[in-house]
Amino acid sequence: MSAATRVKDLTQPDFERLLVWLDADRERAGEIYERIRWRLVTILASRGCPQAEELADETIDRVARRVADIERTYVGDKAIYFLGVMNNVHHEYLRRPASPRLLPNQDDDGDAREQIHLCLDTCLERLGPYSRQLIERYYAADKKAKIDLRKLVARELGIKPATLRLRALRIREKLQTCIESCLNKVSAARLRGPQPGSPAGVGGREGHSG
Repeated sequence: MSAATRVKDLTQPDFERLLVWLDADRERAGEIYERIRWRLVTILASRGCPQAEELADETIDRVARRVADIERTYVGDKAIYFLGVMNNVHHEYLRRPASPRLLPNQDDDGDAREQIHLCLDTCLERLGPYSRQLIERYYAADKKAKIDLRKLVARELGIKPATLRLRALRIREKLQTCIESCLNKVSAARLRGPQPGSPAGVGGREGHSG
């Protein structure tokens, strides 16, 4: 997801307004939120989208920012509104140029995998201790274990799972921007080649510093 198309950070007031719009009862609003998010993720995954969770969260972010404008006039099933926004988000995603992933896959060559890992390590070091620990634990497990771990982290922090998800999304977006910048600097340094009077490879080391 490029920096140009990445959503801005969702503010807590926007999120609170979204929950109130879903239901006046806070606990029921949270349940509705979870059901809607799960439905978005399921539909996106069924379309073969590799970033179903990320696009579902982006959809929710966009809806949350629109609630102030539609809460008094919107009539009907609110979940349908989310689905409409999700379709737009997915169509935009399909038109986006490919961008670097947080982690490489098996199709990447060895140099590419190494460079992405180096940039990831550099960007993780730039995070504050709280953010780094949160994001590393958030993505530390798979499938059912991942769900259980995230519930545990939310309980430890004294926050709702939905709030944890938003925090993790913001940190991930910050990491993605950092990694893209790091990789772009490395690519630019390689295109320039060794500078006169500089030992070969200096540009690559500068790129790693991001």
